[in-house]
Amino acid sequence: MIWIDKQEPLDRAVERLSGESVIAVDTEADSLHSYFDKVCLVQISANGDDLVVDPLSGIDLSGFGEILANPAVTKVLHGADYDLRIMNRDFGFTIASLIDTSVCAQILGYEAFGLAALLERHFGVKLNKVHQRADWAMRPLSPDMLQYASLDTHYLIALADKLREELVELGRWEWAAEEFSRLEAIRFHENDDLERWRKMKNLGKLDRRSLAIVRALVDWRDTLARAADRPPFKIMGSEPIIEIARARPDNTADLAKVKGMSRYHLDRYGRDLLRVVGEAMQIPEAELPEKGDARPWTRDRELDSSVERMKKIRDRVARELKIDPAVLAPRHILTSIATTGDLDQVPAMRAWQKRVVGAELLAVLKKA
Repeated sequence: MIWIDKQEPLDRAVERLSGESVIAVDTEADSLHSYFDKVCLVQISANGDDLVVDPLSGIDLSGFGEILANPAVTKVLHGADYDLRIMNRDFGFTIASLIDTSVCAQILGYEAFGLAALLERHFGVKLNKVHQRADWAMRPLSPDMLQYASLDTHYLIALADKLREELVELGRWEWAAEEFSRLEAIRFHENDDLERWRKMKNLGKLDRRSLAIVRALVDWRDTLARAADRPPFKIMGSEPIIEIARARPDNTADLAKVKGMSRYHLDRYGRDLLRVVGEAMQIPEAELPEKGDARPWTRDRELDSSVERMKKIRDRVARELKIDPAVLAPRHILTSIATTGDLDQVPAMRAWQKRVVGAELLAVLKKA
């Protein structure tokens, strides 16, 4: 493992990497430890070297970005989606000539396609997950943390070779290549969702007044998390928020009885929580959030029936191919086909999916 936190060794490494035909790449971020998460490490493996680069040291990574964008150099990642988004967000990097070993394993029909499962299956290596939730922004990093980080890329090139052989043998390499092309187009976009509180679990049984309390409490929590640069869940978990909204306490004694309310939260935030609940209780009825989707929505039984008929076809083909049905054609694609009756009007559907199961899906629609 080679630790790089100075510009000169990075420049020398970039010069060597630019001459490689394939490199493995991974990143570590601190999303579990800060509100404004950032790329804390970039791991690169090539030709027997495992490099761990420190982007927090202020070094210029633009040379590495040029390698990522160079189609002459193949880049192997595992579960690339998140890595690509945060590298695009923090550095403006894009990627070309990508292989994602997670995608390969899913198209092969592996039931377990996490990196640890794949390394144990193909190399007999058991990854130690002790640092899985580590704070990668801390410095200095311990030797075992650095070793853990470097292992994320150490075997990736060899793993990609093995998975590619299996895909070619099954005639599915082109399927994977199409998925890689879609991943290469990923860019980071700011999440401007003003109703992020609707992503909370267990909202279904709450009435509109309780939903207003959830909305207010999530906004309160988010404000504190931003100010402290901590993940929102470290301010307060989601369960107490739901329980507070359900109970609607108006005094400290009632707040203390709320399920999941700790003494720490009661002492530190009790007054704020009661204030936020009280303000939400004063919102006029007409301004309360709607339950579920605010848009009027009625169930289309004919559409549901069409989707269910296609689902049976999809599931049968998936069993024959020994892959997850959701990889072959997820439900949202089936719904779009049932709605449009035209595969070309379903942008999310891949060309390989159309070739494998498209005609049968359309046929079952026409029989209805």
